[in-house]
Amino acid sequence: MSMQIDYLRVALSLALCLGLGVAAIFLLRSRFRGLSVGPARDLALLESLRVDPRTAVHVLAYQDQRLLLTTRDNAVHVTVLPVGATAPAPPHDTGAPPASHDASDGAPAP
Repeated sequence: MSMQIDYLRVALSLALCLGLGVAAIFLLRSRFRGLSVGPARDLALLESLRVDPRTAVHVLAYQDQRLLLTTRDNAVHVTVLPVGATAPAPPHDTGAPPASHDASDGAPAP
């Protein structure tokens, strides 16, 4: 019993699959034409700092505002910085241990 490949059926199946793929691409492009795919022009990441393996702080510029984003695990805290605020200078090393902070609310520990 010999098996024979029907090349016409293989070619037609391939053409049908390619045609469906091209049609799906054109349909999706026309449906989502209004969505922007490029980078946001009003949003810029100014600085990022990893505090520890689970916590990061980011400063964003959006239009005329500065935003401070603090991310920890699955939470994000957003603070709008006052207009004209500048970043404080890093403290000079006095040899004293750094002050500890309570991670739950960001307030200094007693």
